[in-house]
Amino acid sequence: IMKNIIYILSILFITSCASSPQERETKANGFIDGVEGQVTMGEQSSVEVFNQIDKAWAELDYETLKTFVAEGAEMRFADGRVGVGPDEFIEIIKAWVSEVENEDGNEYTWNTDYAFSLAVTSIDGDWVNAQFTSTHTNPDSELEAEVFYEFYHIVDGKIQEWSQFKRDVLRK
Repeated sequence: IMKNIIYILSILFITSCASSPQERETKANGFIDGVEGQVTMGEQSSVEVFNQIDKAWAELDYETLKTFVAEGAEMRFADGRVGVGPDEFIEIIKAWVSEVENEDGNEYTWNTDYAFSLAVTSIDGDWVNAQFTSTHTNPDSELEAEVFYEFYHIVDGKIQEWSQFKRDVLRK
């Protein structure tokens, strides 16, 4: 009898170890009002797409950046500007860079503080949430830094929708 119990326990242990991650239950976390489906962690591949977007944007590589934006994607900036599609998105970025460097006397740079990916089981793609800090180098500016929060809806390697929000950090 003891031999049979050990045999059965061994089989159960081996089969439990052999199950793939996809067969395990997905843990849900949170909700979205009015949306059916569960909020779960997204895929690392979406964060990797985000990293490529962030790199192209930091290098002002507009042609590469355009390849990550879907036609018809709505791109909403913290200052209220909205671009639809890759061309309008790039034109707003170009204007923004000019404003920051020429009018404010600051460098157009930032630190990427974090990025993570969430998914909703009833919606295609993932939402990458990211935070950036841009330190102001102009000593005459009342701003010490700006903190940006961005949300990228990425489907098949392209941004379908993007929103940006900003918090100002004043000098003490």
